[in-house]
Amino acid sequence: MLKPRRPQRVSRVLAGSGYVAIATSLLTLVLGLFMIETGARDFRASFEVTSNAVDAIHETVDVVTEATAEVQAGIDAAASGIAGVSSTATVGASSLENVAGFLENELPDDLEAIRGAMPAAIQAAGAIDGTLRALSFIGVDYSPEEPFDDSLRQVEQALIGLPENLRTQAGSLRDLVPAASELAGEADRLALALDQLGNDLDGIHEITSAYNDTLTEASMTIDRTEATLDRNIWLLRAILFALAVGGAALGLGLVALSRLMSEALELRSYPVAS
Repeated sequence: MLKPRRPQRVSRVLAGSGYVAIATSLLTLVLGLFMIETGARDFRASFEVTSNAVDAIHETVDVVTEATAEVQAGIDAAASGIAGVSSTATVGASSLENVAGFLENELPDDLEAIRGAMPAAIQAAGAIDGTLRALSFIGVDYSPEEPFDDSLRQVEQALIGLPENLRTQAGSLRDLVPAASELAGEADRLALALDQLGNDLDGIHEITSAYNDTLTEASMTIDRTEATLDRNIWLLRAILFALAVGGAALGLGLVALSRLMSEALELRSYPVAS
């Protein structure tokens, strides 16, 4: 009794398995496409966020690079000016020392020598005045507003105390020499500090350049990865479609086989005419 029904059961099992295979293939295709598209969308969003972050960092690094270049230019200009101040202060200190020495020694000595010769010059001027007045009777008009010897006496009076005043001024100038030397030293120290700052800025420039190179490479890597993702997504879609088509074909084959078995059983059930 069971043996005749066994092929029918096998036919039904084949048909059921075929329909299940078709349904499973279609469901797998739908779910697979949904998961692929969802994953691709999430990956693209992540790539976009990462790319935007890299671009923002790149812009920040560019701003830092430009600011560093501007500061570097300002430091170079300041260092050049400070070097000029140092040189000027050094030359000024030497010049002040030379002027102070001239005012303290040479010029006062010359003025004192002139003042020492003034009495003889005044006496000679008085003799000259007297001679010129004595010659007035022969038509020589000599009537100065101030006699020559009186003018020399005024010069003599003006020379009194002038050498000491010059020596005092020389002392004041010499007091400025340490200040000028200190200014030159401060300028040298400041120039050294600016040079060190310039070296530090050079280091920052090297770091920002390295960041720029790294960020450029990161952007290229993101672009390559995104392109690879697009290719892989198409490949996954193709594989999924192939699997779905294969599964559906298998299901259709099982259904067709079931129908053939059913038809064969129906033919066998008819009596054979004798």
